[in-house]
Amino acid sequence: MNLFKFICYILSFTAFIKVFFGVFFHEKFYVWARHQYAKPYRSWTVNALLFYAFLLLALSWVGLFFYYVKYGWLLTAILTLASVKSMGIFLNWEKTSGKFVRFIDQLGKKKLWLVDLVVLIIGLFFLWLGLFIY
Repeated sequence: MNLFKFICYILSFTAFIKVFFGVFFHEKFYVWARHQYAKPYRSWTVNALLFYAFLLLALSWVGLFFYYVKYGWLLTAILTLASVKSMGIFLNWEKTSGKFVRFIDQLGKKKLWLVDLVVLIIGLFFLWLGLFIY
């Protein structure tokens, strides 16, 4: 198994975990998420997710330079863009966390399943990349 396939499987697995909790423990999950974002500082879980994002970015760049496979640049570009967004969350926590809280509040319980649907599609995309492209 190459590094890009491994990264795709990790991304799809974690997306499916998020979808599982978002669907089967919907109310508790989004109350917990709102609580994490409502804090005036980044919680350890947010910091862990940021570490996760940057770790996968670093792995993809290592793979790009040392274990290149066809279309490896695609995953590296996607993760680089996602990490730029994560860096924005890291640097502007107060502003960004407020936006997330308002997002959760505005969508409400009945429409937050759309977030889970989008994450499911993203997870399936990474699974497809892992199975058929890498």
